[in-house]
Amino acid sequence: MKIAMLMSDRGDQVRIATALQGQGIEVEHFETPDALIAAQGEQAFSAVLLEDATPRFGERIASLQPQLSAQTALIVVGEGGAANMSRALALGADDYAIDCDLAPEHLVQRAIARVSFKLRGSVRSLLKVGAYTLDAQQGVLSSPNGQAPLTARELTLARALFEQPHQIVDNEQLCLALCERVDASAQRAVKQHVYELRRKLQRLGAPGREVLRIQTIYGRGYRLAS
Repeated sequence: MKIAMLMSDRGDQVRIATALQGQGIEVEHFETPDALIAAQGEQAFSAVLLEDATPRFGERIASLQPQLSAQTALIVVGEGGAANMSRALALGADDYAIDCDLAPEHLVQRAIARVSFKLRGSVRSLLKVGAYTLDAQQGVLSSPNGQAPLTARELTLARALFEQPHQIVDNEQLCLALCERVDASAQRAVKQHVYELRRKLQRLGAPGREVLRIQTIYGRGYRLAS
């Protein structure tokens, strides 16, 4: 899992990043929303942490929200209070985490839980990449060459890849989406379902048309590409 941070307080930034990294989460800090948006062109972040005390906080959320992947959780971090929480949620944040020196682990677990929920909560039912269409509501993958029903986990995997075509989707992100945990057994499950989904994509490929492939990006994750 990879989390981006837009935090102006250096002390909070270091303390929260240390807690996240202690759980095996990769962290990258950005000075501006534009820099973050440019970086996610290569790989979408699982979550973005943004302080509500950040200058021009409302403008930052407004500029970030339409540019983030549908699976990226936008989490506001602050001192709490009903007014601050309501403002953040009204502006479009997915969650609000109270920053506390005594409990950085709580913020970490809240971020992990929100990312997992976001991965399962996509509401887009039809996803099209090239000649292939994924019907998430019916659990069917189709192309001009036919249709293939998907198991529940194959559907979850396909949706994660179809929502971020041509981008690397983290191993950790897929483990959370398929198994709600990140461990060796979850990684094996991801590999197995990648194998099955590859077979179905290949079977649906038609001569003379683009064939989608799932590329393995070793040490990082997978990417849907033609």
